[in-house]
Order: sequence, then structure tokens, then C-alpha cells
Amino acid sequence: MVNRSSLNSVYEEALYRLDIMGRRYTLSTLSKQAFVERILDMTRCHSLTIITVDHPGSQRCDRATFSRRHDQLTQQLHHLGVRFFHSSALAPQCDWPVEHGVAIADLPLASAYPLNQRFHQNAFVHINKEQGVALHWTNP
Repeated sequence: MVNRSSLNSVYEEALYRLDIMGRRYTLSTLSKQAFVERILDMTRCHSLTIITVDHPGSQRCDRATFSRRHDQLTQQLHHLGVRFFHSSALAPQCDWPVEHGVAIADLPLASAYPLNQRFHQNAFVHINKEQGVALHWTNP
């Protein structure tokens, strides 16, 4: 079982980088609302959901496993015609490696939970104009 209290502080202090139209933007749960709105307007999205397939169940995995799982996710999104941007998450306060993922455009929040569960992830980040940058636990 995952210790949520220790992970919560890591997630809350993490930086979420989005590669959008050739530029990199960095968000966190402390990002100003105006900055969040600017990024959403720029991407023409109502929301972005950041999902990574790195380290399932918060257990470190090798690069080959990550690459295979990341390819599965991006191929599925391409196949479904879903817009997404490449992203990465890093936790400067700990030794956890950078986690590469995707920021999915306008994924309904209800759809993010099963997708995240499929890749055995504990949490994901949902960004919208109402809540800003918010952490969501996969299994409440």
C-alpha cells in the first residue's frame, strides 16, 4: 500500500512541464490562475490531464518498460484522435527521477481515473480554469 501522506507532499511540490508548440511551460499546484488560464487558452483546451506511465504503483521501473508503456499510451491516444502534449514531472525536493508523460486535452475527469488505473498510477494532475492545477488520487 502506498503511503499517501509522504507522496502527497512530493506531488504538491512537483513541477509539471508541458511542451506546447515548441515552447516549454512549467506549472505547479501553486501556479497563478492567470498563468493556468493563459496556457489553456493557448492550447485551446478547457482542461489538461497529465498522466505518466513511469513507475507503476510508485515502484521504479526500467527504461525499456517505461518506453513500451509510454508508446502504448501515445499510440492509443493517436488511434482515438485525442490531442495531447508531451509533459514531464519532476520533484526537486527528492531523488525521484523525471517522469515523462502526456497532457491530454479535454479528457473528462471521469475518464482519467480508469486510464490512470490501467497504467497502475497512484495519481494524476488535472488542470482547468475552475480549480487550477489539482492533484487527483486514482483510488480515493
